[in-house]
Amino acid sequence: MIRSFDEIRSLVLSRPGTRRLGVIGSHETHALEAAAKAMQDGIVVPILFGKKEETIEKWEALHTGLPVPEIVDCNTDEEIAERAIRAAHDGKVDCLLKGKIYTAVFLRAVLNKEWGLRTGRQLSHVLLMQVPAYHKMLFLSDAGMVPYPDLNTKKDLIANASDVCHALGYEQPKVAVLASVERLNPKMPETVDAHALKEMYENNEITGCIVEGPISFDLAVSEESASIKEYDSPVAGDADVLIVPEITTGNVLFKALSYFAQMTMGGIIVGASVPISMISRASSGTDKYNSILVAAAVASARK
Repeated sequence: MIRSFDEIRSLVLSRPGTRRLGVIGSHETHALEAAAKAMQDGIVVPILFGKKEETIEKWEALHTGLPVPEIVDCNTDEEIAERAIRAAHDGKVDCLLKGKIYTAVFLRAVLNKEWGLRTGRQLSHVLLMQVPAYHKMLFLSDAGMVPYPDLNTKKDLIANASDVCHALGYEQPKVAVLASVERLNPKMPETVDAHALKEMYENNEITGCIVEGPISFDLAVSEESASIKEYDSPVAGDADVLIVPEITTGNVLFKALSYFAQMTMGGIIVGASVPISMISRASSGTDKYNSILVAAAVASARK
């Protein structure tokens, strides 16, 4: 059970080897701030892909006292994306951090058939949330990448989120497939999918985790609510992973927790051949640092 990003940091530092972080679009202050802190803490060795002069200027403005890392000088978003993704494809970097680059350009490079990072699995976003009111980390998917996942895509979302949990030491993460009610209702598609996913789990078509659904948010995170409603499940009140029906639900959920519940977060794209740190453009350097921690943990687990 992971309770905080500090525990993830300790886990990464306990693992041997060097983790090389490619910063895609390094001429961005928060990305550089996060990469510099991760470098200082011994989490990663950054390799910067971006506009060289602007990157150096911003790095030196951080006043870290750290030497400027290797910079691969690029002029356009397309060049930045291709050179960084090729480096990951060729095994020259172990994880990536999205900096100042258009998401569409970056994702096109990731999905390039010749030198991209395809694995055959759906790319998805996993957001780790440290919420003071909850007793451990929550893993949310998908709140940032897949708008309207169908049943098979949700199966991949579960597999991807479970892989992140496994990289952090979980053996059987508890997955809550969320809906507004906890019973199958043919008129509510999210309950139909959730019921089908639980059946897949019971038939050993989904492994490496425990799946419950449909289940409402309160039952997933509150033992008291589960007791009052007499809802019996190993996931009730103790969920690790929250699978949302579509992106709007996930987006509202994590932003509400962020603004009203003092949540800290970090997020990565999974389903590619290397983990990719990606968080909202409005996110702080701390959120991006947390995202690097998660990507480094996943990368180190694969070595």
